[in-house]
Amino acid sequence: MSNIMVFEEDGAMRVLISEWLGSEGHRVRSLPRHGAALDAAADPTVDLVVLDLPHPRSRSGDALRAVQAVHAAYPRSAVVGISAQVARSLGDTSEVTRALGVSRLLAKPCSREELLGAVAAALAA
Repeated sequence: MSNIMVFEEDGAMRVLISEWLGSEGHRVRSLPRHGAALDAAADPTVDLVVLDLPHPRSRSGDALRAVQAVHAAYPRSAVVGISAQVARSLGDTSEVTRALGVSRLLAKPCSREELLGAVAAALAA
């Protein structure tokens, strides 16, 4: 299966996402979303990153900077964003996902099926 890196600030959510992905055979590493952790974790074998995003529509640009940092550290990896600040999950055709540079943007909390579907779609793209 795939190598997946999970950056999620909430410890319980980080464990849950990792367990869901691991149960499907993916190799998963996870860390809180912090700049130093992101820099320290860069790994060229990572196929996909699940990234907890700050408010994606914020004018401060925090979400965009977070995604850009992931793309810089993992240039060959797909990125699935996850955020408590969106009302519903968005696919790859959404203006918001395209502007952020993520394959999918999941509303948090999301279901196991929704996460696994987004990961499968991002890996297949």
